[in-house]
Amino acid sequence: MEKTFDDVVAFHGHLCLDIAMGYRISKAAVREMGPELKNMKEVVAMVENETCASDAIQEFTGCTLGKRNLIMTAAGKPVYILQNTKSQNAVRIYCHYWETFDPDGSHSARRKTMTGSDSTPEQRETFQKELEQKIQDILTLPEEKLFRIKKIKLPPPPKVGKYKAKPCGQCGEFTHEGRLKEVEGKKLCRGCQEILLERKKWT
Repeated sequence: MEKTFDDVVAFHGHLCLDIAMGYRISKAAVREMGPELKNMKEVVAMVENETCASDAIQEFTGCTLGKRNLIMTAAGKPVYILQNTKSQNAVRIYCHYWETFDPDGSHSARRKTMTGSDSTPEQRETFQKELEQKIQDILTLPEEKLFRIKKIKLPPPPKVGKYKAKPCGQCGEFTHEGRLKEVEGKKLCRGCQEILLERKKWT
């Protein structure tokens, strides 16, 4: 059954602009993929930035971090991709709405003023109403006002499943063998690599 906006909000835990946008994006991506989603074992979602929208992607599409078919690429763009790894067909959605939302920072400044510890109940109520109106706008605006949809074909991401683990040469904690990196003759986990690099800055 298709998830509702209420389902997505309940999963996330609260109302916000990004969860509304994630819902619209997920709904569009699932619609555009159509029969490509018949076998969910072949489907992956890729998210290029870390926002609340990723929770909407998980709840609506069924792709999750735990099932290893939700991939956070951390590319830093408001881009969301849904792909059938067998056919390599995918839908890419770029959210251009954020290019023009709050360009001068006035919304962020107003939120800080009207929801901070010094704000009055009236100010918080006013801001909440404004926020709910913006969420309603996102939920009702035509898709072209929010994002661009493009059907693409691309190689599937590498499969992530069971892996061999070996101890880090510094902390001794077992780590995915493929994530260990040799530094000064020792194979180190990412955390120890970063600590070593930080120490070098001060020596």
